[in-house]
Amino acid sequence: MIIPKLKRVKVSSELELRNWLNKNSEQQQEVMIVTCNKKSRDKHISSDQVRDALSENGWTAGQSYTLDGNLVGHVASHTRLS
Repeated sequence: MIIPKLKRVKVSSELELRNWLNKNSEQQQEVMIVTCNKKSRDKHISSDQVRDALSENGWTAGQSYTLDGNLVGHVASHTRLS
């Protein structure tokens, strides 16, 4: 599986993710939100939490990838209004 080369945004809490989404609400390019997996309990953000935060802030969640170590990448794109 080929992992897309996107700007990576590493977050270690749901609050940090929501803050980043609020600050970047005008961004149009796809990004990869990078979180820690379940093994890193103190920094883990579930895929459901990521998807919920994205959709609540006008973003769409795409494919998720297992990255190096304990990291998970979630492709996110800004929802386009017709």
